[in-house]
Amino acid sequence: MREMRRLKARFRLWRSRLKVTHRIDRDLTPAAIFATVQRIFWTAPVMGVGNLLVALGFARSSESSVAIEALWRELIIKTNFLVSLISFGIWVVAWRVKKRPAGSRSQFIFVPFVVVYVLAVGMGIALVDHLVMTSLSPLLICVAVVGTFYYLPPTYVAMVFILSLLIFRWAFQSLIDLPPHILDSTLVNGFMVHVLGVALSTVNWRHFRSSKLQEKTIANQQVALTQMAYQDSLTGLSNRRFLDELVEREVAMVRRGRAQSCLIMCDIDDFKTVNDTFGHTIGDRVLQDFAHLLQGIIRNNRTIVRLGGEEFVILAPETSLEEAVAFAEQLRRAVEEHEFVVDHNILQITASFGVASLDGNEQEQDYYYQADKALYDAKLAGKNRVSMAKEHAG
Repeated sequence: MREMRRLKARFRLWRSRLKVTHRIDRDLTPAAIFATVQRIFWTAPVMGVGNLLVALGFARSSESSVAIEALWRELIIKTNFLVSLISFGIWVVAWRVKKRPAGSRSQFIFVPFVVVYVLAVGMGIALVDHLVMTSLSPLLICVAVVGTFYYLPPTYVAMVFILSLLIFRWAFQSLIDLPPHILDSTLVNGFMVHVLGVALSTVNWRHFRSSKLQEKTIANQQVALTQMAYQDSLTGLSNRRFLDELVEREVAMVRRGRAQSCLIMCDIDDFKTVNDTFGHTIGDRVLQDFAHLLQGIIRNNRTIVRLGGEEFVILAPETSLEEAVAFAEQLRRAVEEHEFVVDHNILQITASFGVASLDGNEQEQDYYYQADKALYDAKLAGKNRVSMAKEHAG
């Protein structure tokens, strides 16, 4: 019984991994199709030139007096010339299709068509060669092209190569008359060629999947690093570094007369008392709730950041000083009326606000100087109030 449970557990684990892999493959298919279109665009003209040179080479060779060899030579010339024309046509179509968005319907139709075409070319030329020799080199080359140059999801691989093998067996058994021992050898070799195609396609797809997942991991790590650099870890708000960059651009716009903007600096009143009374863990929860409260009120293009400790700053672009003061008053009332419930503790806190407009002359060191002075005045005046920078008070 214990061994049976182990087998069932392994089977469930294997099935779960298979589902995850299938979902990843399905998500990667549009990118794989797009990448394959790009490769078709670069390989099609090479195939076209190659087949054209083969046709011209046989056309310049002396004609054989043996009827079957003469027929073989004629078919080789015509087949390669036709394949050359079609390959150049595919090149033109690929040039148009690759401009479409990744995963577009035209790409999903175009790639399977080219795969079938390449395999059909290899099979057709191999059939012609069997008029005078027992060679599957053309088919082997085309299978290698499909397996190594094109990114085919596993479901495509199974379907394509099984269908190709069935057509191969039918064609060599029905379209040409071969001695039994040569036919058997050809069918076995054809089977091995298709097995090789499956192996190459599988390895190629696994490499594609691995590289894409690695790219995604790197991209996620870059996003995470960016968030760490520009985000306050406690509240989830942006940090001062992020705000400095925003304010720098805003000051430049104000300097050029293209906007009027204000800074609102906010500080929780007597926050040290909260930490001393309830502990820093509760204090951190209050900061998080406070940030969430303000963030829910702030909309449009305004940005709130945690400057540090219990200090917060709001950048209000395209806002006059009077509008910024009114908005700060709205925030002050919202804080005053809000009940901060933390671990069954109900806290009533207040906050003071300092408001200043940007005049375009600020330097990096004093972006927040006027707003900070206004905040200091609000504290001196008794806290829980909004104060406006004196030089802008009129």
